[in-house]
Amino acid sequence: MNTEFRSMPSSSSAHKAATHRSAASSSRCDETIGTLVWMEEFHQLDQLFNHQHNCSPKLRYPDLISACIARVFAQPEPAKHIFSFLHTRLVLRDQCMPRRQEEIWRAQYVLLLTLQKSEMNRHPHPRFDLGQFTTACIALALQEEGAQEKIFEQARRNIAERAVSHLP
Repeated sequence: MNTEFRSMPSSSSAHKAATHRSAASSSRCDETIGTLVWMEEFHQLDQLFNHQHNCSPKLRYPDLISACIARVFAQPEPAKHIFSFLHTRLVLRDQCMPRRQEEIWRAQYVLLLTLQKSEMNRHPHPRFDLGQFTTACIALALQEEGAQEKIFEQARRNIAERAVSHLP
């Protein structure tokens, strides 16, 4: 499922993919949500993923992406910073650039969903989608001083929080 997308798949292949995803996600209790990540930010995430300090446990892309989102939302005025990035940087990029299909954990999806439903994402403002919000959070988190260590630490904290929330 981690492939670059340049155009929408045909309706029959889209149906097969959706059926496969729903079967897979029902076994995971819909804990993750699909999103698109711009390739520039994905390449930076890939460096984190392959870094020698990403070990024991090896953090996967949903962990790293969700950690970036959590890091941005832990800062004062996250919406202001995210919308600023979207309005001043992402909007200037070629909007037809390929993106990579990835997943984020539900807790971080809920944070981004609040931005999608916010006044700043309604008329007369431009409307941004989940992938654009995700990409903005990755870019902003990676700009932080000591980003690598902070993202790894946040990812491990997110794992621990999910484990505690699933205890009986």
